[in-house]
Formats: sequence, C-alpha cells, structure tokens
Amino acid sequence: MTELNDCTPPDGFATLSAASAQALANSMDESGVGILHHIVPDAILAQLRSFITHQIEQHNGQYFSFEGMEWTAGTCLRPLFEEAGLRALMRCLYERKMRTRPPSDRIFPVLRVLTGTHGLRHAHNFHYDSYVVTVLLPVLIPNGPSEPPGHLVMFPNMRDARRFAVVNILEKLLVENLLKQIWRRPNVQQWLSAKIVPLTPGNLYFFWGMRSLHANQPCLPTSVRSTVLLHFGDPHEGSVFKGLSQRLHVRRLRRMDRD
Repeated sequence: MTELNDCTPPDGFATLSAASAQALANSMDESGVGILHHIVPDAILAQLRSFITHQIEQHNGQYFSFEGMEWTAGTCLRPLFEEAGLRALMRCLYERKMRTRPPSDRIFPVLRVLTGTHGLRHAHNFHYDSYVVTVLLPVLIPNGPSEPPGHLVMFPNMRDARRFAVVNILEKLLVENLLKQIWRRPNVQQWLSAKIVPLTPGNLYFFWGMRSLHANQPCLPTSVRSTVLLHFGDPHEGSVFKGLSQRLHVRRLRRMDRD
C-alpha cells in the first residue's frame, strides 16, 4: 500500500500539522463536521459579498449558482484555491479516508446563492456529493430577528465512500430522487439523528461529502444565504460513467428551477 504518513500541510495554511489534520478527520468521523475557525478574513468576505450583490441583480433577485474554476477568475478566492497548504490538507484527508492518493489535486468550487422564491426550491434538497472531501465556506448567512438562517442539516456518514461510479450513480438516483421526500420529514430526521450545523462566515466546515446526506434548511425569499463549496477528491474522475453522473446532476437542477 502507498505510504500515507507524510501528509503534513506546508506552512502558510494556518500552520496546520499532521496531528491537527488527524483531529479534523476524527471530528468528521465522530460528529460529521470538522471546523477551522476564523480562516477567511473579513476583507475577502466583503469582496465576495460585493460580487454576490452584483450577481443577484443580474439574476433578477433569484437563486443562482456558479460551478468550476472559471467564475473564480479575478476574484479574491483564487489565492485561497492556490494555497498549497489547503490542497495538502484536503489531500491528507482524502488519503486518510480512502487509503490511496487522490486521482488529482483538482479543487472544484461552487458558489450557491439562495434568495427569492427560487431559493426556497433548493431547501431540503438532500444529496450526496461526488467528491470525498467537501469544505463549506459561509459568506452570507441570514441573522436578522426571527429570520431563518438556513442551517446546514445532514445525516452524517450514512454510507461508505463508493469506489465504483455505477454504484454511486444508482444509489444517488434512489436516495436523491425516489426517496427525496423522506429525508425532509421531522420524525425521520429525529429518528436518524440528523445533525443541524449553524454556520459562521469566515469559518471552514469540513465533512465527508460523498458519505453524508446533506442539505440546507429554508430561508425567507427576502433573505440572502450564500456559501462557497470546495469539492476535492473524486474517486470516479476517470470513469466512463462520470459524464452520465454530471448530466443527471444538471437535469435535476433544471427540473428544480422549472417546478
């Protein structure tokens, strides 16, 4: 087996050590989420919020999302993605969970902005990620009086990471489509010990995206909830079934926008 002991993130990303990376992984295993506090400075959050406000105007005050590296060009997030320490940390987590090296060091970023009536359609949209490691950066979280903040809600580590793409696709079709109404029921969430995770802008929240069924709780149509998701480590990156998985994902989002 490939030696995986030397996975200390280099200096430059909160001076994390291999021991702290292990503690983060343990928290993800035991409670579902590991948190690094006060990582992203207020100056970067302010620039992101300005960018988001402009984009909301371009999207008529409704939900939108950007996927891939293209949208980050020229934004204040690009230096974060290029931080060698962050990639090393995510690679370390992947290796500790999968016991092999990731197929690449590619980070797949997603910006989600929930607002307007369309934003409500994306609440309780429970799903598994296609990536082993997911990092969530809250940018804008509603915090007004009696304003629902849209907490992260998850069923932590409900399954193992799937090594075969076709198994992952079939399981996602079953869980995310045929059974999608079940996960929204309060009694089911209580029975299966769903975890509610309050989000604080500037923190980084790490969880096993491929293993944990997760969604966001609803926000008011007049609110804005925005997060950046960093996905890392797709064990099916080279699979012939990957294109099918991506098409199903796009079709699902389009159907939600039409409903």
